Amino acid sequence: MILKSTNKYVLMADDDQEDCLLATEALSESGAQANISFAEDGIELIEYLLECAQSRDKRLPDLILLDLNMPRKDGREALAEIKAKPALKDIPIVIFTTSEDARDIELTMREGAESFLTKPDSFEEWVNIMKSLTDKWLG
Repeated sequence: MILKSTNKYVLMADDDQEDCLLATEALSESGAQANISFAEDGIELIEYLLECAQSRDKRLPDLILLDLNMPRKDGREALAEIKAKPALKDIPIVIFTTSEDARDIELTMREGAESFLTKPDSFEEWVNIMKSLTDKWLG
């Protein structure tokens, strides 16, 4: 993906292709001036972030949307690893998952997530969430 320097950049880590499509469409529908790309699991996410941190040609995302339930390395592990790396720790991370478990909320907030959102049921709610995220984190 070619990123325009004037646009903000969102990286979503999620193994659900339908949710990735919904996020793309909702971000566009929200009117946000942001690009979005995807990692399928925590390993791909960490590898990509480290590559960006060491490259002059790739930039780190302005915001990470992180699903908790992914194969290979889940969002909980990825969050802890990102926040432990000095080159990555300042990237805002919003947990965006199907979980409503209070333990997940407590753990991820303690580990350094900026917010915890449960994925919505309707497309209209997806659009509202993307607009809210854009206003708060990418404004």
